[in-house]
Amino acid sequence: MKNLFDAPQTPARPRYVSHRGFQPLAPENSLPSFEYAAYLRQWAIETDVHMTRDGVLVCCHNATVDKMYNGTGAITDMTWEELSHLRLAQGNRLACFDEERLRMPLFSEYLKICRQAGSVPFIELKTGDVKPVLDAVHAAGLEDGEVVISSCCLEWLKETRRVNNAVFVHWIFAREEEMEELSALGNAGLSWNIPNCFDCPQEKIQWTHDAGVRVCLRAGDSVQSVRHMLELGLDYIPSNCMHGAL
Repeated sequence: MKNLFDAPQTPARPRYVSHRGFQPLAPENSLPSFEYAAYLRQWAIETDVHMTRDGVLVCCHNATVDKMYNGTGAITDMTWEELSHLRLAQGNRLACFDEERLRMPLFSEYLKICRQAGSVPFIELKTGDVKPVLDAVHAAGLEDGEVVISSCCLEWLKETRRVNNAVFVHWIFAREEEMEELSALGNAGLSWNIPNCFDCPQEKIQWTHDAGVRVCLRAGDSVQSVRHMLELGLDYIPSNCMHGAL
C-alpha cells in the first residue's frame, strides 16, 4: 500500500494541504478552486463532504447553502436536483467563471480532479455516514493509502477505522486527554488548535510524534509561518494561499 509520507518534506517541496482548494484564485470548495490546486500540484487538496437528502455526496463547508450560494436551506434537506440549480454568490474572482463552473461540486468530481493531478484527497467528513464516502473513493479508482479522512469528531474517525483499517485518519483540533484513543487507531494524524504556530512549543510536537501520531497546526499562510512549521517538524501544512518552494 502507498505511504502518503514516503517523499521527504523540504522547503523546496512542502506538503501543502490546499484548504478548500486554492482560494486566492477561486471561491472555496468550487470546481475552479480544486482545479487551481491541482494545477499547482499541491500535495493535498482539502474539501468538506456532505450528503444530500437523496444520498448524493457534495462538497461544501457549511451545513447550509446560505453563506456561499444564492439560496437558503440545509444540504441534508435538499436533493441534488435542487442544489444543482444554485450558484456561488461569494468568493474570489466570481466574474471569471461561467455559471456552470459555479455550481456546487459533486464529491466524485473533486475526487477525479485529485486523482488526475496526483494530489491527496484530504476529506473532512460533515456526515457520519462513512461507508458511502469510502465507497466513492474506491469508485474513483483511489486506493486506501492515497486519501485522508478527517473530522472534528473522534467518534466518526473511530467509525472510519471500523469500516476501513488502512486509510489515514486526521483529527481536527485534537484534545490531549484523548490522544491515546487516536493513537490506538493507527495510521493517524491530528491538528492542534493553536492559531499562531510561533506559540507552539517544540515539546508538544515531539510528544505527539512519540505517541506515533503525525501532526500539523492551523493554516500556514506566510513564508515565515511555513518555515517555522518545517522547523517544528510538522508532517503537513494546511494553507489558504501558499504554494511552491519557499
